[in-house]
Parts: sequence; C-alpha cells; structure tokens
Amino acid sequence: MSAIGLVLPDEFSHFSLDQTLHFAERADDAGFHSVWKQEASGSNGLLTLGAISQCTSDVRLGMGVASVFSRTPALLGMSAVTLDRLSDGRALLGLGVSSPPLVETWHGTEFERPLRRMREAMEIVRQVTAGGTVEYEGEVFDVGPYSMALDPLGDVPLLNAAIGPTNRRLTGEYADGWLPGFTPLSAFRENLSDVRSSARKTGRDPDDLLVAPWVPTAVDEDPDRAEYLARYVLAQEMAMGYNEQVGEYGFGDAPDEAHDRFRAGDREGAIEAISREMLDDLSVYGTRSEVREQLGRWYEAGADVVVAMPSMAASFEEILDLLDALGPDDR
Repeated sequence: MSAIGLVLPDEFSHFSLDQTLHFAERADDAGFHSVWKQEASGSNGLLTLGAISQCTSDVRLGMGVASVFSRTPALLGMSAVTLDRLSDGRALLGLGVSSPPLVETWHGTEFERPLRRMREAMEIVRQVTAGGTVEYEGEVFDVGPYSMALDPLGDVPLLNAAIGPTNRRLTGEYADGWLPGFTPLSAFRENLSDVRSSARKTGRDPDDLLVAPWVPTAVDEDPDRAEYLARYVLAQEMAMGYNEQVGEYGFGDAPDEAHDRFRAGDREGAIEAISREMLDDLSVYGTRSEVREQLGRWYEAGADVVVAMPSMAASFEEILDLLDALGPDDR
C-alpha cells in the first residue's frame, strides 16, 4: 500500500496525552509516513509533536492544522524550525485559515481577510525558516527587518489545508503541498487539478507538491461496527462546521441535518442522518481488505499520502487495530 498518515487521536477522542504519544510510537513502529496533531481546545499541537519527536525515529511529524490567526507567522516559522531540529528533519507544517467561530470565539481575533492572511503568512514563514534576515511589507503584516538566530536544517514543507477554489490556487502558488479535509473522492481529482494548474501557471512543478487528503477511516471485521465508526466521525465533523463545505457537493439536506442533530445532543440521530452517498464518498470503512481497496482509489485519484482520520468513537484497542491494519506491507 502507498504512504499512509494518521491524525492522532487526542483529548477530543477522550484519550490522554500519554495515550496520544503511544499511538505516535506505534505508528512509527508500523512504518507510517506521518502523524498529525490537531489543535483546538485541548493540548498544544506543537508542544505535543516536540514530545513525540523524542520517542520516535522515522515517522514525519505534521502540525495539522496550525491556524494563521492563532500564531504570528514569525512564531509559526520558529516553531517549525525548532520541531525540525528536534526531529532531525521530520517536521511538516500544515497551515489553515480556521473558521470564524474558532478565531473569534476561542481566540478573540477578528476573522478578516483570511486568504490574504494565509498568503502573507506563508511568505513570511518561508523567510523565517530560511534563517537570516526577515523583512516583509504586506497588506496584513508589516514585519522587520530583524535577524533570526536560527540554524535551519533545510526548508520545512508547508501544506495548505485549502478548501475553496481561491485557496486551492494559493496552494499551487505558494505551498509545498495540499492538505484537504472532507473533500469527496468524486470531486478530489478535479479539485487537485486546480492546485496543479495554479502551480504550472507560476512556473512551479506540480509533481513536487505533496498531496495528502485527510480521510475518515474505520477498520473492523464487523462491517456494522466499521460503518458506525465512520458515520460517527462524519456526524461529529458536520457539527464542527464542515456541513457547509460538504453541502456544496450535492448531498442534499444530510450534512445540515447531521449538524443540527449532533449540536442538539441527538448523536444517534446525527449518525443516522449521514447518507449512504456521503459515507461512501467521504470515508473509507470496512474490513482490512475492503479498506485497503478503497484507499487505493484515493491514490489513483492523485493522493501521495492518505491521512487516516480515526473515529472519535473508537476505543483504545480499535485505534491499535487500525494502526496494525494500515501499516505498509513492506514494514
């Protein structure tokens, strides 16, 4: 099987920090390409990855996704270089614009000009991670000149978690990779063409971009349990606000219904609201052999790495089973 990554289960899935580190160690032992740490209202993602860097040796360490509103570009760049140093060159920096509820309610910052902010943040982070002098005058940021006391190992890859078409074009122009979440397989190839076309227009080689979609994934020899786990993670994410994005792909009322029911406390109703079409187009689930076959379709559509997103309803043992099932064949 081609390269596989893992979104690390953490506090949102009711796992302790020690258990999160254990999952990262197991992914490292199993030959995974990368592990990714989310960051919302739980543990600090970059600090957690710093700890993981000391108990792993080969797996790449991805911040997924760092908001360009919650940290300054200078701090993002310094953090990326520090993690890269700690991990001997294994750092990946996933960047995103987040959403108005998170930016305004959780961080107390105005959600203004997100795409312009993303573009300028990527340009500044590039300067910071290169070391030397940083100087930038943009429409959102005006920084420097100042000198960085850094000794980078090399460029830390920047991946943009772009959703909309304008942001996908920014990815092709400025980022090293694309880190989309909750994009249906049926639309993935076309959306990827936006990224690659933009790269070509700016004189970049689109084949140099790392394409790493996040895909809800559930493995169980009991097909009903695997389906339930996949439905749960989709229902949870619709409640987190992805219903608007997913709804644009023609799934009818299902995304909004799942959102409303989950937010109202009717989790089982939200799970039932996930349509079969949504389930099959947005997630990968079933027995080990079925999941490997389904993952193959994502690679065929252009993914370099599929980042498996476990269900928040999965138990500790089910996460370990998932890690065992998805480990590359040649480990």
